[in-house]
Amino acid sequence: MIQEEILILKEINYKENDKILHALSKTRGKIQIISKGSKKSNSHLINASQLFAYSKCTLNASKDMYILTSAELLNNFYNLKNSMEAYYNACYIIELISYVAQENEYDFKIFDMTVSVLSHLCNYRSDFDKLTAAYELKLVSMLGYKPDFLHCLHCGSPIKEDSRFSITEGGVFCNRCVNFGNGINVTYNEILTMENILKSKFENVGFIEVTKHAMNLIRKFLFYYIGKDSFTTLKLL
Repeated sequence: MIQEEILILKEINYKENDKILHALSKTRGKIQIISKGSKKSNSHLINASQLFAYSKCTLNASKDMYILTSAELLNNFYNLKNSMEAYYNACYIIELISYVAQENEYDFKIFDMTVSVLSHLCNYRSDFDKLTAAYELKLVSMLGYKPDFLHCLHCGSPIKEDSRFSITEGGVFCNRCVNFGNGINVTYNEILTMENILKSKFENVGFIEVTKHAMNLIRKFLFYYIGKDSFTTLKLL
């Protein structure tokens, strides 16, 4: 018997009354779970076996997947359904973490951050794209690709003016060193904004002024380092 916190990333109908669940777990990375009888209306597992469900559960290990035996639903992020924009941003985050997460590899901070951003998406009334950009930047940093916005990649001097941001090299070139690497023009304000997003809690992201250019840079940076730039839910957004 295993006690675990899980977040449901995908649900697949299986047989007449069962489901196979793809889940992000707090201490085991991405796992597959069979939820027996969860399609029945009177099942005690029905709420914990749906997309977005965040639960504390009991699992039994079987040969190639886990069996869900009991679950306490902690949050189903129901308010996501009140806004299509919030819902699609949440779907994108779930698709993104499902791609990034690996079996038997876990980072409980990434798990907690994913649960947290879904909770904040439920409470926001606008600026959902800012919240998603913050998640993208924090995620790529947690994966080991944290960009340096404050110092020149070549000479190491503090960045104090408009510069060039290099996605492939993971940082900024000052105006004196732009010939040493490839980069995209960014204003000093955009540099400070991205650094601020990286350090800010989700509840404060809505107060930060973020340009579309900065959000696009964050997404391009993430996609470069995870090796994928096409997600189905982005087309909906």
